[in-house]
This record gives sequence, structure tokens and C-alpha cells, in this order.
Amino acid sequence: MRAVKLADQIRDIVAINLTTVLRDPRLQDVTVTHVNLSADLQIASVYFRTLRDDHRPTLAALKGTCGFLRCKLARVLDVKRVPELRFFYDTSVEHAAHIENLLTKIRYS
Repeated sequence: MRAVKLADQIRDIVAINLTTVLRDPRLQDVTVTHVNLSADLQIASVYFRTLRDDHRPTLAALKGTCGFLRCKLARVLDVKRVPELRFFYDTSVEHAAHIENLLTKIRYS
């Protein structure tokens, strides 16, 4: 339960800082979808979506903000060690569309 609450806090703090504090144009249309924490709470996998067709510049910008974001997290979170942030593009929308397409094909076959 603690991991879920901590992941939600991390998601909220990262999202707020991306939208209000950081002024990098590559981060203007980023949405943090969810955060997964490792079992030892030392690694936070942060998943994001963007409106751009190519998410690689956004990923590069996010990787460049890790130190800044960890400092922000350290000020707010009540943990001994702030988790390392790792950013990943969230492919769940594409995956869901693919599954829906397969189900449609099966239904009308």
C-alpha cells in the first residue's frame, strides 16, 4: 500500500513540475500517466504520453530533468532515499487499439 501511495505522490509532483516549473518546449504537451515503483522503492518508472508523433525528443528532455525532479521530490517526500527516476513512453493506448482491432476481426470473421 505504501508503494502505491508513494507512486501517486511521485506522479503528481513530477506532473506539476513539468507543467508549471520547467519551460522546455519539448515538455509542453507531456502527460504523466502512471508511476511504478520497484519492490525496494529505489527505482520509479515514470510513464508518459505526448501529443507529438515522435516522443524521442520529449524522452531526452525528461532524462535531462531527472536531477531537478529528484531534488523537488526530496523536499516533499518522507523517504530516506529518493527513488531514481526512469522515463518510459506509455504504449498502452496503442496496445489497447491493437487488441480492439484483433477483437473486431474475430467478431466479424
